[in-house]
Amino acid sequence: MSRDGLHDDGMHHDGMHRPHVNAALRVSLVSVAWTVCASAASIVVGIRSSTAVLVAFGAIGIVDAIGSIALCLHFRRGLRDDALSSTSERAAHLVVLVGLFSVGLGAIAVGAVRLAMGRAGEASNVGVVLAAVSLVALSVLSARKVQVARRVGSAALRSDGHLSGIGAMQAAVTLAGTVATRALGWTWADSVATTVIGCVAVALAIATWRVERRATLTGHP
Repeated sequence: MSRDGLHDDGMHHDGMHRPHVNAALRVSLVSVAWTVCASAASIVVGIRSSTAVLVAFGAIGIVDAIGSIALCLHFRRGLRDDALSSTSERAAHLVVLVGLFSVGLGAIAVGAVRLAMGRAGEASNVGVVLAAVSLVALSVLSARKVQVARRVGSAALRSDGHLSGIGAMQAAVTLAGTVATRALGWTWADSVATTVIGCVAVALAIATWRVERRATLTGHP
Protein backbone atom coordinates (compact mmCIF):
# COMPACT_ATOMS: atom_id res chain seq x y z
CA MET A 1 0.00 0.00 0.00
CA SER A 2 1.29 3.48 -0.85
CA ARG A 3 1.40 6.48 1.50
CA ASP A 4 -1.85 7.97 0.17
CA GLY A 5 -3.83 4.90 1.19
CA LEU A 6 -3.89 3.29 -2.21
CA HIS A 7 -2.92 -0.27 -2.96
CA ASP A 8 -0.51 -0.91 -5.82
CA ASP A 9 -3.43 -1.68 -8.17
CA GLY A 10 -5.02 1.72 -7.45
CA MET A 11 -7.61 0.42 -4.96
CA HIS A 12 -8.28 2.74 -2.07
CA HIS A 13 -8.69 1.22 1.38
CA ASP A 14 -12.45 1.92 1.28
CA GLY A 15 -12.91 -0.11 -1.92
CA MET A 16 -12.87 2.66 -4.54
CA HIS A 17 -10.84 1.64 -7.59
CA ARG A 18 -9.30 4.88 -8.87
CA PRO A 19 -8.49 3.67 -12.42
CA HIS A 20 -12.13 2.71 -12.91
CA VAL A 21 -13.33 6.04 -11.54
CA ASN A 22 -10.87 7.83 -13.82
CA ALA A 23 -12.30 5.87 -16.75
CA ALA A 24 -15.81 6.88 -15.70
CA LEU A 25 -14.76 10.53 -15.55
CA ARG A 26 -13.10 10.35 -18.97
CA VAL A 27 -16.09 8.80 -20.73
CA SER A 28 -18.36 11.38 -19.11
CA LEU A 29 -16.11 14.23 -20.27
CA VAL A 30 -16.02 12.84 -23.82
CA SER A 31 -19.80 12.51 -23.72
CA VAL A 32 -20.20 16.17 -22.71
CA ALA A 33 -17.86 17.37 -25.46
CA TRP A 34 -19.51 15.27 -28.17
CA THR A 35 -23.13 15.86 -27.24
CA VAL A 36 -22.75 19.63 -26.86
CA CYS A 37 -21.07 19.98 -30.27
CA ALA A 38 -23.32 17.52 -32.10
CA SER A 39 -26.50 18.82 -30.48
CA ALA A 40 -25.72 22.45 -31.31
CA ALA A 41 -25.01 21.47 -34.92
CA SER A 42 -28.24 19.42 -35.11
CA ILE A 43 -30.35 22.26 -33.78
CA VAL A 44 -28.78 24.81 -36.15
CA VAL A 45 -29.15 22.54 -39.19
CA GLY A 46 -32.67 21.58 -38.13
CA ILE A 47 -33.79 25.20 -37.78
CA ARG A 48 -32.24 26.27 -41.08
CA SER A 49 -33.75 23.34 -42.98
CA SER A 50 -37.05 23.37 -41.04
CA THR A 51 -36.44 19.76 -39.98
CA ALA A 52 -38.14 19.19 -36.63
CA VAL A 53 -36.63 15.73 -36.16
CA LEU A 54 -33.11 17.20 -36.13
CA VAL A 55 -34.12 19.85 -33.62
CA ALA A 56 -35.61 17.12 -31.42
CA PHE A 57 -32.44 15.05 -31.81
CA GLY A 58 -30.36 18.05 -30.73
CA ALA A 59 -32.58 18.56 -27.69
CA ILE A 60 -32.02 14.93 -26.67
CA GLY A 61 -28.28 15.54 -26.85
CA ILE A 62 -28.51 18.60 -24.61
CA VAL A 63 -30.33 16.56 -21.95
CA ASP A 64 -27.69 13.83 -22.30
CA ALA A 65 -24.96 16.44 -21.81
CA ILE A 66 -26.59 17.72 -18.61
CA GLY A 67 -26.61 14.20 -17.21
CA SER A 68 -22.96 13.70 -18.15
CA ILE A 69 -22.01 17.00 -16.51
CA ALA A 70 -23.62 15.83 -13.27
CA LEU A 71 -21.60 12.61 -13.51
CA CYS A 72 -18.37 14.51 -14.17
CA LEU A 73 -18.91 16.45 -10.94
CA HIS A 74 -19.71 13.23 -9.09
CA PHE A 75 -16.61 11.37 -10.24
CA ARG A 76 -14.30 14.37 -9.80
CA ARG A 77 -15.53 14.70 -6.24
CA GLY A 78 -14.89 11.01 -5.69
CA LEU A 79 -11.32 11.27 -6.94
CA ARG A 80 -10.74 14.35 -4.79
CA ASP A 81 -12.13 12.73 -1.64
CA ASP A 82 -10.80 9.23 -2.38
CA ALA A 83 -14.34 7.87 -2.03
CA LEU A 84 -17.52 7.91 -4.09
CA SER A 85 -20.33 9.56 -2.16
CA SER A 86 -23.59 7.62 -2.18
CA THR A 87 -25.47 10.92 -1.83
CA SER A 88 -23.67 12.37 -4.85
CA GLU A 89 -24.31 9.15 -6.79
CA ARG A 90 -28.04 9.33 -6.05
CA ALA A 91 -28.17 13.01 -7.02
CA ALA A 92 -26.40 12.35 -10.33
CA HIS A 93 -28.65 9.35 -10.96
CA LEU A 94 -31.75 11.47 -10.36
CA VAL A 95 -30.53 14.06 -12.87
CA VAL A 96 -29.96 11.35 -15.48
CA LEU A 97 -33.33 9.68 -14.83
CA VAL A 98 -35.19 12.99 -15.06
CA GLY A 99 -33.36 13.60 -18.33
CA LEU A 100 -34.25 10.15 -19.63
CA PHE A 101 -37.90 10.65 -18.68
CA SER A 102 -37.96 14.12 -20.27
CA VAL A 103 -36.40 12.83 -23.47
CA GLY A 104 -39.02 10.09 -23.61
CA LEU A 105 -41.89 12.50 -23.16
CA GLY A 106 -40.40 14.85 -25.75
CA ALA A 107 -39.98 12.05 -28.27
CA ILE A 108 -43.56 10.88 -27.73
CA ALA A 109 -44.86 14.43 -28.21
CA VAL A 110 -42.79 15.08 -31.34
CA GLY A 111 -43.69 11.72 -32.87
CA ALA A 112 -47.41 12.12 -32.12
CA VAL A 113 -47.59 15.68 -33.46
CA ARG A 114 -45.69 14.79 -36.62
CA LEU A 115 -47.88 11.75 -37.16
CA ALA A 116 -51.07 13.78 -36.67
CA MET A 117 -49.88 16.49 -39.05
CA GLY A 118 -48.58 14.03 -41.63
CA ARG A 119 -45.09 15.51 -41.60
CA ALA A 120 -42.42 13.63 -43.56
CA GLY A 121 -39.27 12.43 -41.81
CA GLU A 122 -36.80 13.56 -44.43
CA ALA A 123 -33.65 15.35 -43.30
CA SER A 124 -31.27 17.38 -45.45
CA ASN A 125 -28.07 15.79 -46.75
CA VAL A 126 -26.10 17.59 -44.04
CA GLY A 127 -28.56 16.30 -41.47
CA VAL A 128 -28.20 12.76 -42.77
CA VAL A 129 -24.41 12.90 -42.42
CA LEU A 130 -24.71 14.37 -38.93
CA ALA A 131 -27.19 11.67 -37.89
CA ALA A 132 -24.97 8.93 -39.31
CA VAL A 133 -21.90 10.14 -37.42
CA SER A 134 -23.96 10.58 -34.26
CA LEU A 135 -25.32 7.05 -34.56
CA VAL A 136 -21.81 5.61 -34.49
CA ALA A 137 -20.50 7.97 -31.79
CA LEU A 138 -23.46 7.56 -29.45
CA SER A 139 -23.53 3.78 -29.89
CA VAL A 140 -19.86 3.61 -28.87
CA LEU A 141 -20.41 6.01 -25.95
CA SER A 142 -23.45 4.07 -24.75
CA ALA A 143 -21.61 0.74 -24.77
CA ARG A 144 -18.57 2.26 -23.07
CA LYS A 145 -20.63 3.93 -20.33
CA VAL A 146 -22.45 0.70 -19.51
CA GLN A 147 -19.15 -1.21 -19.49
CA VAL A 148 -17.41 1.27 -17.17
CA ALA A 149 -20.52 1.60 -14.98
CA ARG A 150 -20.38 -2.12 -14.31
CA ARG A 151 -16.75 -1.84 -13.20
CA VAL A 152 -17.16 1.22 -11.00
CA GLY A 153 -20.56 0.16 -9.65
CA SER A 154 -22.41 3.29 -10.76
CA ALA A 155 -26.12 2.96 -11.53
CA ALA A 156 -26.11 6.63 -12.58
CA LEU A 157 -23.49 6.04 -15.27
CA ARG A 158 -25.35 2.96 -16.46
CA SER A 159 -28.55 4.99 -16.85
CA ASP A 160 -26.58 7.68 -18.68
CA GLY A 161 -25.41 4.94 -21.03
CA HIS A 162 -29.05 4.08 -21.67
CA LEU A 163 -29.73 7.76 -22.36
CA SER A 164 -26.94 7.82 -24.95
CA GLY A 165 -28.45 4.66 -26.40
CA ILE A 166 -31.79 6.44 -26.80
CA GLY A 167 -29.94 9.20 -28.64
CA ALA A 168 -28.34 6.62 -30.93
CA MET A 169 -31.75 5.11 -31.67
CA GLN A 170 -33.12 8.56 -32.48
CA ALA A 171 -30.22 9.09 -34.91
CA ALA A 172 -31.08 5.76 -36.51
CA VAL A 173 -34.71 6.84 -36.78
CA THR A 174 -33.63 10.06 -38.53
CA LEU A 175 -31.70 8.04 -41.09
CA ALA A 176 -34.39 5.40 -41.53
CA GLY A 177 -37.09 8.04 -41.82
CA THR A 178 -35.20 9.82 -44.57
CA VAL A 179 -34.65 6.56 -46.48
CA ALA A 180 -38.28 5.48 -46.00
CA THR A 181 -39.56 8.84 -47.20
CA ARG A 182 -37.27 9.15 -50.22
CA ALA A 183 -37.40 5.52 -51.39
CA LEU A 184 -40.80 4.25 -50.25
CA GLY A 185 -42.88 7.32 -49.55
CA TRP A 186 -43.51 6.19 -45.95
CA THR A 187 -43.91 9.64 -44.41
CA TRP A 188 -45.26 8.13 -41.19
CA ALA A 189 -42.38 5.73 -40.44
CA ASP A 190 -40.10 8.02 -38.43
CA SER A 191 -43.02 9.48 -36.43
CA VAL A 192 -44.15 6.02 -35.31
CA ALA A 193 -40.61 4.93 -34.50
CA THR A 194 -39.91 8.15 -32.57
CA THR A 195 -43.04 7.61 -30.48
CA VAL A 196 -42.04 4.01 -29.73
CA ILE A 197 -38.54 5.11 -28.69
CA GLY A 198 -40.10 7.72 -26.42
CA CYS A 199 -42.25 5.07 -24.75
CA VAL A 200 -39.18 2.89 -24.21
CA ALA A 201 -37.29 5.80 -22.63
CA VAL A 202 -40.15 6.66 -20.27
CA ALA A 203 -40.65 3.02 -19.26
CA LEU A 204 -36.91 2.58 -18.65
CA ALA A 205 -36.73 5.75 -16.53
CA ILE A 206 -39.72 4.71 -14.39
CA ALA A 207 -38.50 1.13 -13.94
CA THR A 208 -35.00 2.28 -12.96
CA TRP A 209 -36.40 4.89 -10.56
CA ARG A 210 -38.52 2.24 -8.86
CA VAL A 211 -35.52 -0.03 -8.39
CA GLU A 212 -33.48 2.88 -7.03
CA ARG A 213 -36.26 3.91 -4.65
CA ARG A 214 -36.71 0.35 -3.37
CA ALA A 215 -32.97 0.08 -2.78
CA THR A 216 -32.98 3.38 -0.88
CA LEU A 217 -35.91 2.39 1.33
CA THR A 218 -34.83 -1.17 2.07
CA GLY A 219 -31.07 -0.90 1.77
CA HIS A 220 -31.12 -3.74 -0.79
CA PRO A 221 -31.36 -3.61 -4.61
